[in-house]
Amino acid sequence: MKGGEEPRAALLLSVLAVGLMFDPAGFLRMTLACSAAHEAGHALAFRLCAGRWPHVRVAVGGAALGGAQSLSRGRLTAVLCAGPAANFLLAGALLLRAAQKASYGAYFLAAVSLCVGLYNLLPLGALDGARLIETWLPARACGAWARAQRLLVGFAVVAGAAGCAALPLPSAAKCAALLAPVYLLVQQHGAGGLQNCEKSGTILH
Repeated sequence: MKGGEEPRAALLLSVLAVGLMFDPAGFLRMTLACSAAHEAGHALAFRLCAGRWPHVRVAVGGAALGGAQSLSRGRLTAVLCAGPAANFLLAGALLLRAAQKASYGAYFLAAVSLCVGLYNLLPLGALDGARLIETWLPARACGAWARAQRLLVGFAVVAGAAGCAALPLPSAAKCAALLAPVYLLVQQHGAGGLQNCEKSGTILH
């Protein structure tokens, strides 16, 4: 880990620690499990596309898979889509299981997995949706894309925080919900901003 990343990594771990303390329903723990399935989808797709496993490290924004610079745009697109796809497949499997034998936990975990997949498809920061657009964006549009991203991330963080605070939920649930905008902000800062449409070798979450 680079010297400038330690304080931000400590901040992320602190946020997760506080979230786990106020997680009576297990929402954050389910989110972490679904995130692990998401990263496994990326890693497996990378293995199939590149013939080797990616370099994995714990980054400020979460797990970072390195080595993608050797992939073509088509294969990189497949790797990026594999994470959300893993979440959707997990959600589908859980719903089928719940349909056979009613289970509140299975329904809840399926909903969390679906939300994790959809969240990562948002065109924001270092999320998969933004990386997909960045992968296929013409070079002449990079400057406008970077400016739009800064505005979109700022708006999403403010709107997400305000929305979570206004929701009629218990305090513990609000704390868990507020982790999404906080995570997006920390992740974007930890990624060092946008890649300016250059082909990056890291898939950061």
